[in-house]
Amino acid sequence: MKRLSALLLLFTVLIFSCTKENDNPQWDIDVLGPLAHATMGIENLIGDSSLDINSNGAVSLIIDTSFSNFKLDSIYQIPDTTLITSQVWPPFPQVITPGQTFISSNNNVTLGVTGVQLKSAILQDGSIKIEIKNTLQSKILYNYTIPKALKNGIPFTVNFSVDSASISDPKYFSQTYDFSGYSIDLTGANGALFNTLAYSVVARSDSFGVALSLVGGDTLLNLKTSLLGIAPNYVRGYLGQTDLSDNKSISFGFGNMISDGTILLDSVEMKFDVTNYIGADIQAYFNSITSVNNRTGSMVALSNSTLIQNYLNFNRATESAPASFNVNPYLFSTTLNNSNSNIKQVMENLPDSLRYDLSLQLNPLGNISGSNDFIYSDKIVDTRIQVKMPLSFAANNLTLSDTIDFEIESATDLDPIGESTITLWATNGFPFDMNMQLLLLDANGSVIDSLLVPGLIAAGVLDGNNWVTATTLTKIPIPIDDNRKQTLTNTKKIKVRAAFTTPAYPQVYQLYNSYRLDLKFIGDGEYHIR
Repeated sequence: MKRLSALLLLFTVLIFSCTKENDNPQWDIDVLGPLAHATMGIENLIGDSSLDINSNGAVSLIIDTSFSNFKLDSIYQIPDTTLITSQVWPPFPQVITPGQTFISSNNNVTLGVTGVQLKSAILQDGSIKIEIKNTLQSKILYNYTIPKALKNGIPFTVNFSVDSASISDPKYFSQTYDFSGYSIDLTGANGALFNTLAYSVVARSDSFGVALSLVGGDTLLNLKTSLLGIAPNYVRGYLGQTDLSDNKSISFGFGNMISDGTILLDSVEMKFDVTNYIGADIQAYFNSITSVNNRTGSMVALSNSTLIQNYLNFNRATESAPASFNVNPYLFSTTLNNSNSNIKQVMENLPDSLRYDLSLQLNPLGNISGSNDFIYSDKIVDTRIQVKMPLSFAANNLTLSDTIDFEIESATDLDPIGESTITLWATNGFPFDMNMQLLLLDANGSVIDSLLVPGLIAAGVLDGNNWVTATTLTKIPIPIDDNRKQTLTNTKKIKVRAAFTTPAYPQVYQLYNSYRLDLKFIGDGEYHIR
């Protein structure tokens, strides 16, 4: 206690001594403190792809992506359809008594769809618009029914009326109704047609009105029926011999994580699956599948005698009952590896996209199902690839990148006298040396400066099996001059770019889940305090 009191007394004397000599005391001090910290593992090398880790920690890269997924409108489309229904009284007079039915007609609306012969459908979306013009001198009551359009077992039915009118002063009715959720029979009134919707119209005079006198040429019915935005989620019938083609590029691989260098892989396996959810046979032909490295412009075409430039036959799917939404798809699967293809070279191209040219034909043998093909809007043809690639490779100047947060708490932290230093403490658990560059990013992710780390980050300690048994710590000072101080205060993230070459290239090294690179950035400078 006495010692503490003595120290406090000495500190007080020193403070007052400074105050007497200078009313504005100043000190120069050295400050050392952490600015940022990050740990990078295998997952930072592969972006959004997934990992497969076996029992000893060896890591394989899994790339799983949809290769081609055709849309329903590539097989058929139902355009908006409008039908005018008119009826004129024959050339003799007739008196219609109040409440008398004078129209009872059955009609068909033929959909404008081509290439398919549909017998039934379940509508996901759509509407029906009914428009009537009345020129008769009586209020007319109408019943409009589509008897083969059912929702919850009830036919689509509309009852409405149009006021008394004349030729010079017609009256109108117009209304649009939701048609989604209806199951519709498209075989027409007699059940022998296709793409055809049957409807009926019944009209009677007003029971509380007066007698209606008709003469030849009077228009009894002037009806317009419009089917709008009809989009089934299920149809049944004959889907035709539709030809489909798909020629495009998709994002694929891990090349978007790599900005430079080359790689030699130990092995690659690619599983290629086609799932046919359509109740129709399909014949497919791949003209080409090509890996594309857009950074270098390099392209490598896949070669495999089973898959490429060979006709593939996919059987039709089945369902437990019509419109049961319980599909049993047909699955075609083949596996490519080092021995039956050049898939290793395809992936060594470090692709960031995959270009393919695919053609399909529905029902190559024609209508062999008796018009019982089917298709669901959300289940068509799904073509997928899954690549499994053990992360066992040799690399030459392979450059990878990741982004970490970086924040200096106060701008006064960078008000030093003279130059400052940021020291990179790198603890490397990977089996290769690294060169590193730091890109400084602002709050918008824009690069505002770059720092080249002036030194090599040493590899971890390897045993005779090329396994890392211990990490290696490397400290590299990075000088910061006055011009970069303000830049650092505006820095919110640092993009780390690491380039490496595996030892004894082309010796292959397996990566393990335990491997890590730990980075610490320590600020060191002389600060001036007033």
